[in-house]
Amino acid sequence: MNRLRDDVRDHIHGSRQSWVYHLAYMRLSKVLVLSYALEQRGVSLAGKSILDYGFGAGTFLRHCPRECSLFGVELYSANVEAVRKSLSKRGYNAVDLRTIGEKGWRYHALLTRRYDLVVASHVLEHVKEPAELVKVLTACLTPEGYFLGVLPINERVAHEGHQWVIERRVVEEWARGANATIVGYWELDHFTHCAVRIFHGKSAMGRVLAQGTSLCLGILTALLGAKLWLKLSVLFGKATGAKPAQAVFLMHRVSATCGNG
Repeated sequence: MNRLRDDVRDHIHGSRQSWVYHLAYMRLSKVLVLSYALEQRGVSLAGKSILDYGFGAGTFLRHCPRECSLFGVELYSANVEAVRKSLSKRGYNAVDLRTIGEKGWRYHALLTRRYDLVVASHVLEHVKEPAELVKVLTACLTPEGYFLGVLPINERVAHEGHQWVIERRVVEEWARGANATIVGYWELDHFTHCAVRIFHGKSAMGRVLAQGTSLCLGILTALLGAKLWLKLSVLFGKATGAKPAQAVFLMHRVSATCGNG
């Protein structure tokens, strides 16, 4: 798999596990759109087995019920170890996190199992062959399992690591290739569309501003709660012309069978 980071600092920040970093909007907003999709479909995570493919800082895993069996893969060993320790401190007992390479990823041991939910948050846009990755991941769903993905849309800033411009038709093509059905698709988060230029600050001062803005937005979002955040986001979009910045979807495999063949 050829998933690339923008630069080394993304990797370093991904291993930081303090509440301040997890409260940052760039992390929290992804969890909110993922949770929204599950809620809309009526999917409960209690007691489920979950694979987070490319879990990054592990923020979504931290929001899963503690009785879940959590699995995940990431490129960087520092992230894997940091997230593993963080989850252990928070009382998660059934956790299996491992590194994965860009070569030979199809044969990774965790991709031979079945899961009730497979998550790929801001991963597919980095991959040269996303249709193949979707096919592999949906093949490891239980018969009643779901593939849950989040992707950037309406991007205002060119992202060096993004290899695809995401539209719904692209996701539909991936689903057809994986013998899967899209059972839910939503476009959310108008706030990021306006703040993204700040989030992509490259200078030292720009990075400080990006982190400060992300934290302030994250704190405000946490205080508002997910439902009010979503309503205000839509109203903000209508008032300013901002577009949704994230697309979240749920897929269900038509004939769920595990294996990568």
